[in-house]
Amino acid sequence: MLTLKGLDKTFQPGTASAHHALCGLDLTLKDGEFVTVIGSNGAGKSTLFGAIAGSFFVDRGHILLDGEDLTYQPEYKRARKVARIFQDPMRGTAPDLTIEENVALAYARAGGRLLAPALPRKKRAFFREQLARLDMGLEDRMKTRIGLLSGGQRQAVTLLMATINAPRVLLLDEHTAALDPVVAERILQITQDIVAENHTTTMMVTHNIGAALSLGTRTIMLEQGKIVLDLSGRTRDALDVPGLLSLYRKTVGAELDTDRMLLTHERAG
Repeated sequence: MLTLKGLDKTFQPGTASAHHALCGLDLTLKDGEFVTVIGSNGAGKSTLFGAIAGSFFVDRGHILLDGEDLTYQPEYKRARKVARIFQDPMRGTAPDLTIEENVALAYARAGGRLLAPALPRKKRAFFREQLARLDMGLEDRMKTRIGLLSGGQRQAVTLLMATINAPRVLLLDEHTAALDPVVAERILQITQDIVAENHTTTMMVTHNIGAALSLGTRTIMLEQGKIVLDLSGRTRDALDVPGLLSLYRKTVGAELDTDRMLLTHERAG
């Protein structure tokens, strides 16, 4: 279970540029829950992910994972428990290393104890098996430098790297937004399969409201560093995009800035 209690974060405090990015945010996720996260630009979505991943420490509040207090654990220690994938397919991999070498490094970094300079045959077979599950033919290109792959192929490998040792929490920060619609659809399907198989507690930021309502089992909306809507069950199932916008209007008393949140290419598989 992931529990966030009273998370508060201000960047550049005491200056004219001070930004109160998280405002006493509370959230609890059950084991295996898949939550989609939406909100306008600057609502606090990426800041929330950064706080959970340990990219910075919050000013106040606590972050608990299965009862363990992660609040002041450095990012490298959380990396074995919390995996994060970004929008840019070029981020999170070493372009001059092969697919095999990148996957091996991710495996070792997440606690796989793979320290030998030569990759054991048994472990190479394991990596090949995992790559084959992506159904992109990458298992036959393990010696290819990852920088030569397409954006979608690279993002698929990044997803595999992030989940190869089954993290307790997976953070997906618009991880399909930079891909073309067909490839994005494939990556979303791979994501859902991996999350379901590993029963991984997952949060996914998306600017597509339709995708947010159809993927996973719960949707939260942030506004000015706070959760203003928390939707699940029949309430969520009954909502479409106009319905959610209407609910937001009633709750917040303002129109949602939907410039990037409608008719984008992310959608459910």
